[in-house]
Amino acid sequence: MAIKLKNGKPASHGAIEHFEKLLGCKLSDSFLSFIRSHDGAVPEANTFKIGDKNGSGVRQFIPIIEIEKERSYIENISSMAYPIATDDSGNFILTDESRGGAVYFWDHEMPLEMIQLASNFSEFLDSLAPFDINTVQLKPGQVKRVWIDPEFLKKLKSGE
Repeated sequence: MAIKLKNGKPASHGAIEHFEKLLGCKLSDSFLSFIRSHDGAVPEANTFKIGDKNGSGVRQFIPIIEIEKERSYIENISSMAYPIATDDSGNFILTDESRGGAVYFWDHEMPLEMIQLASNFSEFLDSLAPFDINTVQLKPGQVKRVWIDPEFLKKLKSGE
């Protein structure tokens, strides 16, 4: 894993058992190994690719005791799929145990489409890279307009 994690803690055996019973299957080995030491971890600023486009980054890994609640916000996913992390835009990274623990990106603006990111959780973790502003590639004309908070603009202009 190329990124650093903080604030993670071991998931309790009871929480894992409860979630597996709710899901109706065992959690994949790679995800289970992760939550046994890093449940709810917050990674350093990071990025991952979504296909051949600029990607996103993991804001936080969802603690196992919160996955059931977060899952209720997602429609039309497999009964054995569940969110494992969130990004800064309100999207989810999901794992689907019915597909061997494959990891997917779920965009809240395109909820019927999931994009596979990795064949398992370990592969996904290995794909996370520390964020580097120089890796963001914008094409001419890609940014049509931006909005900036007027209060922030005042601070920006004053040098605060």
